[in-house]
Amino acid sequence: MSPLFLIGLLAILAFIAYATYRTNEALKVWTPEENILLSPPENVARLALIALGVGLGFLSGEDFHTLGWQPLHPAGDILIGVLLGVAIPLLLYFPSRWVETHRPEWYSDVVVESIRPRHPGQWPWVILALLPVAIMEELYFRSLLLGAFAPHVNIVAFVIGVSVIFGLLHIPQGEWGVVGVILVSLILSVVFLWRESLLAVVVAHWLLNVNQLVLEAWTRSKADETPS
Repeated sequence: MSPLFLIGLLAILAFIAYATYRTNEALKVWTPEENILLSPPENVARLALIALGVGLGFLSGEDFHTLGWQPLHPAGDILIGVLLGVAIPLLLYFPSRWVETHRPEWYSDVVVESIRPRHPGQWPWVILALLPVAIMEELYFRSLLLGAFAPHVNIVAFVIGVSVIFGLLHIPQGEWGVVGVILVSLILSVVFLWRESLLAVVVAHWLLNVNQLVLEAWTRSKADETPS
């Protein structure tokens, strides 16, 4: 493994982790006027991180198959990604509603509120903007981290450790937010290692985020229809 790859990966992961935590903290006391997913500087930064990640992949010395960049069965990977992207939000939906009703202190919806479409015309742009989010996170946390390190570590302990650390970065979202992130991270990590495919987890991650927003919008509309 190239020392330059290792230093670059750890530096960028530390930056992403810090930015994630600080953004979640800021959203607790600040409500952005516009949808932060549609911010041009945010999207440029995301695309730049994706480009850097691709460059790190070339520096890693690992073959593209190990990094998940050459899926053996792309059609099957897309199907699995679609199924997970639909199933995971549905499985988390009812526990999330229970938490919101009975233990509201366990969860904060500050992130969802900051990225949900403000009006119908924003939906296509928000859905599109969620794609580079999924690509960036899966590129770093699955492809470059798990793919490159899997041959050199106890992969079970590594996956659990990375998922827990990533979940703890979401503490500002409350205990349920942390648990949800850890569970999703574990599932996507297992799928990546099983399929050896970045495609499968990117599709799953993207559709998961889209369907979470759809379910949130549906819940909000049902609540608005309920007589007070």
